[in-house]
Amino acid sequence: MDSKFNVVLVADRLYTDDINTEFGASNLEKISDEYYYGLYEELKKVCGGTVFHYQSPKDLADNAYKHKDDIVFTIYGGEKSRNRMALVPAVCESCGLKYVGADAYARIICQDKYLSKIYCERFGLRTAPSFLLEDEQDIQLMKDLTFPLVLKPNMEGSSIGITDDSLVYNMEQASSLARRLFKVHNQPVLAEEFIEGKEVSFYIIGQGGHFSLLSALEIYMEGDEDFLCKHLYSAEVKHHSDDIVHRDITYMISPEDIEIVKQIFISLGKMDFMRVDCRLRDNVLYLIELTPDAYIGPYSGFIDAARTIGKNYTEVIDMIIHTAYSSNQSQYASLK
Repeated sequence: MDSKFNVVLVADRLYTDDINTEFGASNLEKISDEYYYGLYEELKKVCGGTVFHYQSPKDLADNAYKHKDDIVFTIYGGEKSRNRMALVPAVCESCGLKYVGADAYARIICQDKYLSKIYCERFGLRTAPSFLLEDEQDIQLMKDLTFPLVLKPNMEGSSIGITDDSLVYNMEQASSLARRLFKVHNQPVLAEEFIEGKEVSFYIIGQGGHFSLLSALEIYMEGDEDFLCKHLYSAEVKHHSDDIVHRDITYMISPEDIEIVKQIFISLGKMDFMRVDCRLRDNVLYLIELTPDAYIGPYSGFIDAARTIGKNYTEVIDMIIHTAYSSNQSQYASLK
């Protein structure tokens, strides 16, 4: 890896910090100004060269011929497409570009919440009992689950479609919400039993069996530490609360569960960095979702996790890019 190199940042900017968290909002994965500028400045520090910006996968594809020696860093969020998170890595592989983060295969698995639950269960990671509701005919299936339930669009991220009202306590509430989700988000709905417990995220940087970072942080509300144990980490809480903080609880996670999380990460192939969201109840870990497109802004949980090993924001971005160079070399070698 050269001491100086160029980075191509793919980010569908909102050109604002005003985030709409209403029930029907579909653009929560698009990039705020705070996120864009924070990452852009760190990338300039790390690469020592030029940081190019493209708004979309199409812009990247149209200009790919200019960047054969550069590396692509995507925080593209997209909107209203179940394939959106796979588009940038697919363009990169099609055009022979080096890139940071998960490949198209891993992103598709992680984007599908129900599929990722099945995938992780194969490794022994527990998940809440659930049903995938394909249409309104399946609503009756929820009667066999134990309330309260969480209902969410199956193919979304960044808490799209998950509000404070997504936690329902009876069949009447569940049926009404499921119908609204079908109508507004036009996709299957995941209904799963609510796991009361600590909100925990694993923050991982690595490639193959080597991990530069693997820390489990509890997400909690300052002044009311039990709030998230009994409530959802909804879009409203995530984007509008100033009281959300993190603390390292890796020591509370069993070695067996840590090993399971490692094996899931390794099995997905090219990842580079990832967040694994869970609940911890009575020292038992339950998967919420896999997040390969984790927020890595200057005030993210990723940076708090890195501080547990004495790293700052610039060093985190540097670690991720160096990991990506290694994983790109391994990937291209396997295709020869």
